[in-house]
Amino acid sequence: MPRMPLLALTLIAATTALAACDREAGRKQETVGSLESGAGALLGDKDLKDQGKQDKVTGQLKQGDLGGALDDAKH
Repeated sequence: MPRMPLLALTLIAATTALAACDREAGRKQETVGSLESGAGALLGDKDLKDQGKQDKVTGQLKQGDLGGALDDAKH
């Protein structure tokens, strides 16, 4: 098999695996961010609430959810 098609297939496989990993990491980060934000609101800790909001938006972006990230960033 020529080298170029093999290289292309390898790159496609690696990119697909990384994208799936990013989505999973994004879901986890979004969940942790939601928990942090809620805890910050409950405790009256503005810094924790803001950090949670930032983590939630970052997690949504990693998942490719631009609309949700923009909505949450506004509020």
